[in-house]
Amino acid sequence: MITNIYISPSGVLTQSAEHSATLAWVDILNPTPQERNEIESERCITLPQRSELLQIEFSNRFYMEDGCIFMSVNLITKVSPMPETHMVTIIVTPKAILTVRYSNPNPIQSLIDQIDQKRFEIKNYLYVLVILLESFVGKVADIFELVGERSDQVVTMLVKSINNKLNKNHSEALTKVLREINSLENLLSKGYQSLASINLLVGFYEQNDDEHQENYVIQNIDIVKKDVHSLLKHGEYLSQKLGFHLQSTLGLINIEQTQIVKMFTVLAMVFLPPTLIASIYGMNFKFMPELNSVFGYPMAILFMVASTFVPYKFFKKKGWI
Repeated sequence: MITNIYISPSGVLTQSAEHSATLAWVDILNPTPQERNEIESERCITLPQRSELLQIEFSNRFYMEDGCIFMSVNLITKVSPMPETHMVTIIVTPKAILTVRYSNPNPIQSLIDQIDQKRFEIKNYLYVLVILLESFVGKVADIFELVGERSDQVVTMLVKSINNKLNKNHSEALTKVLREINSLENLLSKGYQSLASINLLVGFYEQNDDEHQENYVIQNIDIVKKDVHSLLKHGEYLSQKLGFHLQSTLGLINIEQTQIVKMFTVLAMVFLPPTLIASIYGMNFKFMPELNSVFGYPMAILFMVASTFVPYKFFKKKGWI
């Protein structure tokens, strides 16, 4: 599917090909062979294949060809139930911006949907690149805000779990916290991938395009770079925060497991003396005087109870149980 975005005579982005409108942006989603041939012959370029977008080499993602700049960026497209990222290629041609994608990234589709609802004032097609980059960075910023909010909820879940330690659902609550932390770490890593990719794109574009020297584009590219660096630092803070939550949760689980092992150890020590007494009188020796005594059985029971009570009181006094 091909979507054409124009600059109206009044300098506003529009999807309407009105009179005197100038083509500024061509969005190409899952192009058919016919659409691909049409674009390639009209623009005198070769569109990247889907398999080429999956290659990780820098030279395959950022290069110049026939006077056009090809830049592929890894965008986070889906937050739940599992975060996803997809590649989008931005092509800066002498006359328009082209985006080639084989998925439906939220930032691009949201931007297209807003074009006829929101007034985007631009002077030339290069402004579209700035708008796209700002949209990409804004999407990552929203995701980082979401991670921050949900990480605060993790703290609340941990506190409730500590307060309800004797509750039968305590272990389930800790398991839920671990799953939430894992989900947030995954989402945060996808956001990092997008930011790193955007950072590479901006650096490559600045080094290889002389046409962006217009003041507006220069200023906004610099703003995008500052936003990316700021978000990277904020992402490091969120990563450390989630790491602390993870250590806290694992610490609580470790304490629980230690308490369980400790309880079994103490119980084993409490019942060890009566077990020893029972074992002695369970031996099949012929001469055991107590076996013929009328009070032999109750005395053995009394000894076993006493040998249980004494260690129990000792451990209780030490605070081990």
